[in-house]
Amino acid sequence: MHVAVIAAGLFPNTRSFLRLLAARPGVRVSLLKGGTEPTAALRAVRDAHRLWFEGAGPLLSALAGRPAGDWLGGAYLRIGPEDVDRLPTPAPWRLVKTVFVPDRATADRVRALDPSPASAGTRVERAGEAPDLVDWVHAKPGDLQRGHWNQLLRIAEHCRGRVRIAGNPPPELADVLTRAYGLEVVGDGPADTHVTWRGGAGLAPYFSVHVAEGAAAEMPPPADPPPPDPAADDPPLVSVGVPVYNGQDTIDRCLASLRRQTYPNLEIVVVDDGSTDATADRIAQHLDDPRVRYFDKPHSGRPESRNRCVAEARGRYIAWLDADDEAMPNRIRLQVQAARAAGDAEVVHADGLLLDSDGTVTGTRRGRSYPADDLPARFLAGVAGIVPVLNATALVRRDLYDRLGGYDPAFPRCQDFEFWCRCAIAGDVRFVHLALPLIKVYQSPLGQQTRTEALDARLRIARQLVEALPAETLMDPVARDLQDPLEVVVGRTLLSAGMSLGAPCEHALFSEAEAHLDRAADGAGPATRAEIGFLRGQLEAYRRQEGGGQPAPAHGLLPAGTGAGLGSFTARP
Repeated sequence: MHVAVIAAGLFPNTRSFLRLLAARPGVRVSLLKGGTEPTAALRAVRDAHRLWFEGAGPLLSALAGRPAGDWLGGAYLRIGPEDVDRLPTPAPWRLVKTVFVPDRATADRVRALDPSPASAGTRVERAGEAPDLVDWVHAKPGDLQRGHWNQLLRIAEHCRGRVRIAGNPPPELADVLTRAYGLEVVGDGPADTHVTWRGGAGLAPYFSVHVAEGAAAEMPPPADPPPPDPAADDPPLVSVGVPVYNGQDTIDRCLASLRRQTYPNLEIVVVDDGSTDATADRIAQHLDDPRVRYFDKPHSGRPESRNRCVAEARGRYIAWLDADDEAMPNRIRLQVQAARAAGDAEVVHADGLLLDSDGTVTGTRRGRSYPADDLPARFLAGVAGIVPVLNATALVRRDLYDRLGGYDPAFPRCQDFEFWCRCAIAGDVRFVHLALPLIKVYQSPLGQQTRTEALDARLRIARQLVEALPAETLMDPVARDLQDPLEVVVGRTLLSAGMSLGAPCEHALFSEAEAHLDRAADGAGPATRAEIGFLRGQLEAYRRQEGGGQPAPAHGLLPAGTGAGLGSFTARP
């Protein structure tokens, strides 16, 4: 993870915070002065996964006001009381998604600004100790910390019926209960569940949940669910595709979460890709539900399993869920509503919570709504990082597959990413985003074969985008601001993809990246030549590191250099 820190001021624990941040495994910190010239700053921060502003300064205003601000992601800003009146006008909430303040009085002043941070979904938090600030960096800007998400899930899974909340919980609690779980939160009157939350900024939350006598002790599947009606149009039938291979340990929780969906006209299409374990026996325990339809086939890989799900689906929409993940109870209902509200949009995707094998939340996957003309550049950037659409949250209109074709068997990995890129190439596919975690994604480490397949797939996807689309559609606002040639953008993207996934030095990602940079060097100006030199230097450093048996960088291209005695910092000229 690359964190860019723009220092316009220093606070009592700034140095401690920066040292702790730089000491975290897999984290590099670039330190820039708050008066850095905006174009130079853009070059330094364009590959950053997080931006952190220490104090308000002119660079904050300059970056927030540029078109590239939308591509820099959410940022953190720490200010003191004297900074409130110096915040740029209009307020920088387009870029900043979390503001840290020292006390309640400063927080009240920030919330009273016009426009207010709340109007843009920006959080105002009390600044804690240095370790607390480091934990915030590892969360999505503007998001809850991991410990809070764990508490919210524990509460939601115990609540039943009407819920009354006391104390000072984060607003996400009521949102999760009402929207993701389909429960009713009441301010007064009788309630089936009483929740008390105690805690605050920088403090570990404590909660208690009391379920009233007579309320259901568990959250069982609906009794005697009605069979799905393929002819029904209102509400439309939704087919949930579940491809599975050797999923005996997880398929039960996946199917149980789908059987608990609050949406009425649902079928669950399970395609077993020739499992050799007890997967079929686990699925058989759910076949008493007429909504569950089971198909098995010889083992041929995930793309063909997905295509079989599409072929067997009878619904107007196809929702996806991987066999090791879970859906929140209200997921399908919310997505159908969103699709219809957007004029029958082709794709509705949402956020997800990332969990380890023990069921502990380790982070979030957040998305956004993408205009059609924004998609090509977003997906090219996704080659080097995170795919903009979390496939396991996707609800897709069935006729989109008829129009664009199914999943390509040549992509054993990233076949969903390749399909989304075809949507971008088509140019008229509408993507709607629900800013709410609606699934739990259980993560596992990549094996060597999986890593190799992912590297090969990302290279082919980059080629596909570059060959099919004009250069101007693939240039993000940062590249346009900096007047980078497309060859430099593609070369940087391929290098970053190879480094972030720990590709061997001989992988074609690197040789093809060098070829793009060689073409860009012909007739290039001084700024482009300097950038090409920097990228080539990064590749040589990676080759020395990888050849010496050292672990590959955790994410993306990392600036080179050292800071002045503050820890493992990097400073890019």
